[in-house]
Amino acid sequence: MTPPSSETTSPTRTKLRLDNRPLYVRAEEALIALLESGVYQPGDQLPPEPELAQQLGISRSTLREAMRTFEERGWITRRQGVGTFVNEPSPLIIDSGLETLESVDTLVRRRGITIQTRNLEIEEKPASRDLAHSLGVAPGTPLTVVTRTKVAAGRPVAYMIDALPAAIVSVEDMQAGFQGSVLDYLLERSGLALAHARADILPVCADEDQSAHLDIEPGTVLLLLEETLYAATGEIVSFSRNYFVPEFFKFHVVRRVERKT
Repeated sequence: MTPPSSETTSPTRTKLRLDNRPLYVRAEEALIALLESGVYQPGDQLPPEPELAQQLGISRSTLREAMRTFEERGWITRRQGVGTFVNEPSPLIIDSGLETLESVDTLVRRRGITIQTRNLEIEEKPASRDLAHSLGVAPGTPLTVVTRTKVAAGRPVAYMIDALPAAIVSVEDMQAGFQGSVLDYLLERSGLALAHARADILPVCADEDQSAHLDIEPGTVLLLLEETLYAATGEIVSFSRNYFVPEFFKFHVVRRVERKT
């Protein structure tokens, strides 16, 4: 048997080596893919560590690190001297399409789940070069910046940062009318015709700040949704970075078949 640490031609191993992210993060993704493949159902026992590590093309030490994270999240149960078993998926999974623009608060509440806002900060800041580019304003332009953590069923599920020109909404106005969602606040404002949003979604590794807000380990994989909101005039109204814990969120897009005439 080829030792897990040696070179193999495993597709998983090749994919991991081409990825520059930390190895244990990539191992977590490979393990998630395995659990979501349907091969193992809740209650099933996973293969022994040496066999599973070889199947995923990673070392046993890297696998153990990923398994420790999964156990903390409640995805698996390890029984000393018996083995590792797959748990029932968490009932708190928010599955949504991205075709309709709506707030996370609305999305979660529609499922009958109570969502709370914690660590809320609303403050004025000068636009950094990065935010100035995203908002189409000059660096140093006064911005109203809203940061907060979303909590559902007692668990932090999202960390959100919204920035918009203070000329559109001042800090004082936002503080007076904010109910948990910048989008909902903007939709309720008369005279502000919102048209559409451009969204980009990509996986990222949590840094120290994000991990502190979400109560996770640094390096944990998150889903980052970057969204630019436009008015009917074409003016950029806001730019947001939303970090979602994948354990609780699934996003999909409905794609229609284009029929040729």
